[in-house]
Amino acid sequence: MSEVSENIYSLLVRRSIHDRMKDREVPYNVVGGLGLHAVTNAAKIDWDNHVVCLPNDVHLPRLRDNGTVRDLDTLVQSTDKVVVKGCQRKITDAVGDKMVISTFGLNPYEKNRRGIFDFVGDRYIDDEGRLYWRLGGIETEIPSSSLDQWLVKRDGETVCAILNPIAQLGAYGCRSITGWRPKDKEKVEELINIIMPNRKIADIPQDYRDQYYTFREQSRKVAEARQKLGWFGLKAGLLSFLERQEWAVRLAQGELDGVLSGFVGKT
Repeated sequence: MSEVSENIYSLLVRRSIHDRMKDREVPYNVVGGLGLHAVTNAAKIDWDNHVVCLPNDVHLPRLRDNGTVRDLDTLVQSTDKVVVKGCQRKITDAVGDKMVISTFGLNPYEKNRRGIFDFVGDRYIDDEGRLYWRLGGIETEIPSSSLDQWLVKRDGETVCAILNPIAQLGAYGCRSITGWRPKDKEKVEELINIIMPNRKIADIPQDYRDQYYTFREQSRKVAEARQKLGWFGLKAGLLSFLERQEWAVRLAQGELDGVLSGFVGKT
């Protein structure tokens, strides 16, 4: 098999990513494009048992169409930087020669990670274990169950753990100060079609509707702030311009060293 056509799902199984990570002291979730691709290409989504079953022939190339190497973005459910770095080393040892490794943790509630340059939202957790999504001083408490591990399985083997479909949709919708990003529009539409094929809340399993409502509330708050004059609106306008520039998209995908990663964030 050529390097260009190497399948990420096969790679992660072969390198035993999940077995390596499940021995760590805190849970992990692979986020971003891989999780979304798994859900939108699933043969079966088992909401009760938290499993996404892939068809045996599903393929996610290690290299993008433009030749850049795909990222493996991983959320480590800890605020401890030592723990997060330990998980990053574990993942890098496993697949760092094949993928671009990005590992990050939860943020302590009392800290604002980006300050005035807060272009993207992120997860914050307080001392009581309550989880929040915050962007530019705007925050909403979200269910801690949005961090529950879902397993991706293919041909009877576990590929990795991801976030549930609703949590993924919420993260895409609340990530950017601009709202839905142009480059995500098509793949997010595919995700919505999986979650709500009839475009009705009733399509979402009852146990997951609180997650949907809280992420939607955060998105609404940010949209209202975006319409007002001031620094928040200016930041949204700047990022909206960048997100529509081909060179900026190429930059964020690694062709120009990923300088925009601090602006576009991870999900």
